[in-house]
Parts: sequence; structure tokens; C-alpha cells
Amino acid sequence: MKVVKKGDKVKLLCEAKLENGEIYYKWGEENPLELVIGEGAFFPAAEEKIENMKEGETKTITLEPNEAFGPYMEELILEVPKEAFRPDAKLEEGARIRINTPSGKVFYGIISEVKDNTVVLDLNHPLAGKKIILTITVVSIG
Repeated sequence: MKVVKKGDKVKLLCEAKLENGEIYYKWGEENPLELVIGEGAFFPAAEEKIENMKEGETKTITLEPNEAFGPYMEELILEVPKEAFRPDAKLEEGARIRINTPSGKVFYGIISEVKDNTVVLDLNHPLAGKKIILTITVVSIG
């Protein structure tokens, strides 16, 4: 029976959930996850653990924050003057926003607080600092 090795193109069923059991994302039979092992298109730590799996095999992989979306970083909490936003911007707590920098980079953030003259933005990934639990089934290899 074939086993997954580096460089193989694989189709996977994958459920990504948080420690509290909340499902964050699911690749099912109608939309399997397709990737080449070792290219780093998925979580590299998970790709390593998928190696040597067989077709039809299911495995649960727990990724630590540093293997998934990184640690939660306080320095990514910014307080920005309200006038930095477009006049028609909806500045509401919990809103996701897109930030275009003068250099052309794009960042995404969540408004965590709206004050009288400023807005507090959290630029961390929503899953930063969290473990991710993946349940993976290899559908096909090659």
C-alpha cells in the first residue's frame, strides 16, 4: 500500500478545530484539501506528520500555537486616531478591517475597542496563541 512521502500530491479530508471543540474549518469530500507534501502550502508541522500515512488512514494532529498561527503578540495591539480612517468607515467593536499601508502592504485587524478619539486595533490572527487540532484522512496519494 502506498504511503505519503515528501513531494507527493495528496487529497485530504481535514477538520480543524480549537481545544474547546469549535470547528474552525472543514475540508470535506466535496472540497478536499489538495496539496504537495513538503511545499509548505499547509502547516509545515502538519505536513511532516502526514508523511508515512496510508490511503484511507485517519490521524489526529495537535499543533501548538507556534506551529499554527503563531503566538499572541501584545505589540500587535495598536491605538490609532479616528481621523486615520475614512469618514464613512464603520468603527464598531468586533468589526474586521483592512488596512492599506503607503508601501502597498495590506494588513487585516479587528477593532477591539472604540474610544472617544481613537480606535484600538488587534492585528493578531484570530487564532494566534491557540492550539489547532487537525483530524486528517488521506483520500488519495498521487
